[in-house]
Amino acid sequence: MKVILKEDINNLGQAGEVVEVKRGYAVNYLLRQQLAVRANEINLNELKTQQKAIEAKRAKNLASAQEKADNIRDKEFTIKVRTGEAGRLFGSVTTIQIAEALAEAGYEVDRRDLSLSDSIKQIGTYRVNIKLHPEVDVDFTICVEDEDEQKQKALLAAKEAKEEKEAAEAAAAKEAADAAEVEKQIEEAVAETEETETTEE
Repeated sequence: MKVILKEDINNLGQAGEVVEVKRGYAVNYLLRQQLAVRANEINLNELKTQQKAIEAKRAKNLASAQEKADNIRDKEFTIKVRTGEAGRLFGSVTTIQIAEALAEAGYEVDRRDLSLSDSIKQIGTYRVNIKLHPEVDVDFTICVEDEDEQKQKALLAAKEAKEEKEAAEAAAAKEAADAAEVEKQIEEAVAETEETETTEE
């Protein structure tokens, strides 16, 4: 079913565009929420007369999205949670909580526009992407912390100690591998020399 969008809709199109969607989606959501109208002859003719106003609205929406993206880009937003053993959450952080954290900082966003690469089930820092406009998306950081400050400090200290231990183990493993490679090269060089001497004899 073809409809004319009245608003920008991510992953579908911009206001004024004619798009084809499933009938159920059009009738039950787009038309009911007044986000679109049927692409009939009357509405298409009206679209032509309103084209300049639509273009101006598109430009305004794009500029607004870009401004919001510039303000959000690379910022950090904190979410306080209750945790269990080893900093694990009782459940996971949702896009609703992330949207609320942004709203508290003065940025109203639609949770459906947020994108997480992985579920958040432990304290730490995570990158989140939000699509503010069909042509504008931006990354930012959320810091998930325990609501108990003392527990948060202990968890961070334990996490840092674990990371330092893992880094030391990785460095030791690399050093051992490098030493083994050098030893192998020496053995190959000695074997090659002995083979050359035997051939000459």
